[in-house]
Amino acid sequence: MKYWNPYLETLPRKRYNEIELSYFRNMLSYAKEHSMLYRDKLKGIESKDIQSLDDLKGIPFTEKEEMRKYQDMDPFPYGGLLGSEIGKVTTFRQTSGTTGKPVYVPETYESWQWRVEAWCHILYMAGFRPHHRIFLPFVYNVYVAFWEGHYAAEKLGCELVPGGGLDTKGRINKILEIRANAMMNTPTYGLHIAEEAKAIGIDPASLGIERMLCAGEPMPSATRKRLEELYHCHVFDHIGGTEPCAWAGMCEAKDGMHLIEPFFLVEILDRETLQKEVEEGEVGVAVVTPLGRRSFPLIRFNTKDLVIKGKETCSCGRTSRKIKEVVGRIDDLRKIRGVLFSPKTVEEVIRKGYAEVMEYEIVVERKGIMDDVTLRVEFPPNFDPKKADQIKSRLREDLKVKTNLSFLVQIESPGSLPRYMLKAKRFRDMREGEKNE
Repeated sequence: MKYWNPYLETLPRKRYNEIELSYFRNMLSYAKEHSMLYRDKLKGIESKDIQSLDDLKGIPFTEKEEMRKYQDMDPFPYGGLLGSEIGKVTTFRQTSGTTGKPVYVPETYESWQWRVEAWCHILYMAGFRPHHRIFLPFVYNVYVAFWEGHYAAEKLGCELVPGGGLDTKGRINKILEIRANAMMNTPTYGLHIAEEAKAIGIDPASLGIERMLCAGEPMPSATRKRLEELYHCHVFDHIGGTEPCAWAGMCEAKDGMHLIEPFFLVEILDRETLQKEVEEGEVGVAVVTPLGRRSFPLIRFNTKDLVIKGKETCSCGRTSRKIKEVVGRIDDLRKIRGVLFSPKTVEEVIRKGYAEVMEYEIVVERKGIMDDVTLRVEFPPNFDPKKADQIKSRLREDLKVKTNLSFLVQIESPGSLPRYMLKAKRFRDMREGEKNE
């Protein structure tokens, strides 16, 4: 079968719009009745006022800070975010807290199954099937993504192998021992497993991984292709979050990501006003409304994810809208010497043209009245110093062209830079008191 849900994945655009408008109106009414946050936030707004998708512009966004405020109310620990009776909550999840106090997310059995079904679409689009034995190299803890992937893979009929209690070498050995042929991981950790495998004399391609699904951080096409070259496998991307759920995924065409419609109503709005939908090929902010999860209602959630709007057609035959690429988060953008800088640009340069670079880190410091940008890089052990100097010079030139900034490239000893399992933190802004507006 080509599609997980042939009916939903091939609907005409007009039908998607009709279903999503109907679901949105129902969710708005439900949220106002059952969630303290929306009872207060949506006063004076009724579902009957929403006659078309254009009418959404009159509804305020939901921001993470106000969610934290309402979370501090009763009942503990979800407060005014709760959209069902607390006695019906069966699963606790939370955000990572990397940008402040974690948001606690309650899931009833029904809401959790809805999330899992959305994930089934993502895995099936990426070609995961019952013959796959999927290795998950993480401790799942209270974070949601790998739990979603775990249960969705089971629903697809795949075999799951949790590898959270092992170190990286132990995970490599377990993959070989049980002949796992698929993985779910962050791009960074996929690269790290390959690095560790090479260090112990194992070609990453010999691990037998056929399919890899990545998430947790933006993955430039150059990084995806680097992983494919290392493992000789197919690598796919998806995007989501603890609050809005996983809302887009990559099909086998590998030409952007499909929105998981009609599970979600996704708006891609201009960065300046957040009032108009951007055109194909333009960068916009993703605003997401999950349309079937009631335990934790979320209306027009500002993800602060910057994405490029994609085509509305695909060779796979799915008719859902697409995003071409995830650019990064608004929070990740910085002004350096008057230039708006995204760390993702550096990753694209390195992964596309510098296979010799094992790891890297970007450091911004203010010295006097000037900002200095340093790229710290690692090469393999016993790397030729002359070749390293040549690469340094070429890196400086390529980064200048791509970012319009001058970098100091600094070579570090092998293994000295930090390695990451989940979200990589390769960008450090050391300028004290900078708001980077």
